[in-house]
Amino acid sequence: MKTIWKKEKLPNSREVFLKKALLQAQRSLQDAYNGLANVNEPELIDSYIYELNAANLRYQVILRDYKSLQNQNPSL
Repeated sequence: MKTIWKKEKLPNSREVFLKKALLQAQRSLQDAYNGLANVNEPELIDSYIYELNAANLRYQVILRDYKSLQNQNPSL
């Protein structure tokens, strides 16, 4: 009797971690943009600008890591 079941590859834990981190970074970036759009006080404007820059850098680093992981494992 032949096995009909295909052996599915389990997702790489690093891949799962990076996908979740990307979603979190996207949310942080969106929250920073929304906060900046709705603030009037100069101190808070500076705070949201710093938050926006940090979220943007975090997103870029995670995206770079995810792309390098995909290049190492083209089946992802």
